[in-house]
Amino acid sequence: MTVLRRWVWPGLKFLVFAAIAVSLVRLAFFAAQPEGEETVPTGQIADPTVTVEKGDVVNDVEATGTIRSVASTAVRSSVEGTVNKVFVANGAHVEQGAPVIDVRVETPSTGTADDGAPLPPTVTFSTVVATSGGTVSGLDLVTKQPVTIGDTVARVAPEAYRASATLDAAQLYRLTSRPSKATVTVTDGPAPFTCTNLSLTSAAGSDGAASDESADDSGGGSGSSGGTQLECDVPSGVTVFPGLEVTVAVPAGTAEGVLTLPTTAVQGTAQKGVVTVVGEDGARTEKSIVLGLNDGETVEVRSGLAEGDTVLQFVPGKEQTEDDESADGGSVVIG
Repeated sequence: MTVLRRWVWPGLKFLVFAAIAVSLVRLAFFAAQPEGEETVPTGQIADPTVTVEKGDVVNDVEATGTIRSVASTAVRSSVEGTVNKVFVANGAHVEQGAPVIDVRVETPSTGTADDGAPLPPTVTFSTVVATSGGTVSGLDLVTKQPVTIGDTVARVAPEAYRASATLDAAQLYRLTSRPSKATVTVTDGPAPFTCTNLSLTSAAGSDGAASDESADDSGGGSGSSGGTQLECDVPSGVTVFPGLEVTVAVPAGTAEGVLTLPTTAVQGTAQKGVVTVVGEDGARTEKSIVLGLNDGETVEVRSGLAEGDTVLQFVPGKEQTEDDESADGGSVVIG
């Protein structure tokens, strides 16, 4: 009896538990498959597509920049002589046409006196005036100091400001016509306002390479070394200061009820583009289309496609950004 309790029953328990363990392993890893059937994966990778549909495209071109003071203008002498009188001092405000200095001009006489002696020179006085209104600077002349024609006797900085921003080449493609005004938003400043007298110049062009002397009084430029400089006048009733950060938005057209596609689906963003059309049978065909307005996310399709056409959401071979991938929402279709 002792042998039965000590050796036989424990051995039988061990065999039972071992059989149970083996059965569980077989069920988990070696389940029987029906003969003649093969396991086929039911998932497939599908490229996301979009449909050409009607919508609105608001083409506002935006660029960041700063507020700067309008560059000072030079006050130049038009005569040669000596300073007779200085009318203003540095820091004074003058109006356009106000006298700055008076110049004594001596003109030699060509005739002689009755006794044959040369006649004394003729003395006249010429007043140099401010070419614009503003604050005077750089006036360092004193009485009897000589000046010549073309000498800069002072500078006048208008109490005016301009919003300045730089557009890159891609943004220029979106400007279908030359703008005349823009909306300026000052960071932590007053409400957005409209600025006029808008100009577009090459940052490396002749305007940017104009006089070095004007740069000292400009109140800080844009600091740009390339691109196209966009500038416009800040209205006199708006309080701003040089160096403030701004966003300049240029309206460049609106298209309503036109055929549209996301820009990710089009190779090219201006004038002409190429898309990959997906047919009902899944066949893919590259097709050239004519593009219109572009707001950076949506582009107008003027011709080449019809409403309801299906195209690939992303240009084949083009690297997707994180925003594109999140907008895709996943491309794995489970059957």
